[in-house]
Amino acid sequence: MIDVLIVGGGPSGLALALMLRRSGIGVRVLEARTQVGGHSRAIGIHPPGLAVLDRLGLGRDLVDEGIRISHGVGMSRRRVIAELDFSFLPELHPFVLSLPQDRTVQRLRDRLVGLDAEALMDGVEFQRFTSHPDHQRVWASGADGRTLELECRFLVGADGSHSPLRDAAGIRRTGRIHPDRYEMGDYADSTGFGPIAVLFLHPEGIVESFPLPGGVRRWVARSGKADRGDLADLVARRTGHRLDPASNSMHSRFRTATYLVDRMNHGRVVLIGDAAHEISPIGGQGMTLGLLDAEELAPLLALAVNGRLPSGQVSGLLGRFSSRRLAAARTAARQARINMALGRPLGPSVVPLRDALAARAFASAGFSESVARTFTMSNH
Repeated sequence: MIDVLIVGGGPSGLALALMLRRSGIGVRVLEARTQVGGHSRAIGIHPPGLAVLDRLGLGRDLVDEGIRISHGVGMSRRRVIAELDFSFLPELHPFVLSLPQDRTVQRLRDRLVGLDAEALMDGVEFQRFTSHPDHQRVWASGADGRTLELECRFLVGADGSHSPLRDAAGIRRTGRIHPDRYEMGDYADSTGFGPIAVLFLHPEGIVESFPLPGGVRRWVARSGKADRGDLADLVARRTGHRLDPASNSMHSRFRTATYLVDRMNHGRVVLIGDAAHEISPIGGQGMTLGLLDAEELAPLLALAVNGRLPSGQVSGLLGRFSSRRLAAARTAARQARINMALGRPLGPSVVPLRDALAARAFASAGFSESVARTFTMSNH
């Protein structure tokens, strides 16, 4: 009998497993992949997420490996119209850390395996489960094709936006796919921006530019039906910066969506991270949301497993956990929608007015500090 079985070995699932294992709770993590992927869409860890990783003993190493973004600028018509400074934030880490998610995942995996060599079950894919009054019975397929049967007191789905566990549990989510489409790629950095994040507000749509370790820069551009060229052409046309196609190390196209479950807890089954709340990646809030889910859930599960909570109280506490975390996800989703709206095409005649209003607003210290707190999720 496993205390807590976690489906999904991404940041939120691994963080939860580490927290539980450090509390003496028996944990197994089912991860369908046999190794960490080499290309990451997610790169941002906000101050609240870094604080979680600090408490897991990983923050310093990750900060040393990544790029600290403590300053951002907005540009229009080749001029700076807005600036954000995160250094005033009352945080241990007053910056957004830019680091590909696969590196964060690898650090979490190494720490978990070092704590319990049997906790991570690579190449094991969740299939189905049945619920019983005091446990869940789970079937999974191993890398060798054999069927595994496991029993656990609590079952946690941290298996992403397409969550097989959520589907198997019949848990409904509501939301929609947004019309916005984006192109994304990593190229050698020849901009001279250094550790600064830059948003180019072009009438055709936004182009975002973020530093990555190793002299690389991530470019994300909103694309439209009329965009037939590649990302490098689009960036050159809208920003004036020419990317070296030969240096491209990752490229993808994606659409955005917002979906939330009605409840994250269903008996002894709990969903966290993208399995519970999928939001637009514009703004990069997803990984931090999942880490905060894990940190709030871990002590509740530890109390329940150790018998320190009457069974009647467990459901109520998990229900309140769900309400708080879904409220946080709705806040993040609203901000993501604002981020996308700011990056949509704008009529050329409106651009000068938009630029003037932005310059006036960001000249106010109170306004710019409020925006900085929002962009860094320092209100979460």
